Amino acid sequence: MGAGVIIFVFFFYVLLMAPFCILVGAKTSSRMGWLMATGLIVLPVTLLIAALIP
Repeated sequence: MGAGVIIFVFFFYVLLMAPFCILVGAKTSSRMGWLMATGLIVLPVTLLIAALIP
């Protein structure tokens, strides 16, 4: 149950951060949007995956 809650929170976080990165990319440049997406979405997801690997 604990791992399921953590995964749910991460997916909820990704669903909140994706529109924010898209908004930043639309207001500035697509490169800046991708840079924010890398830092705000890809890095935490990779850390979650690394934590789940025994």
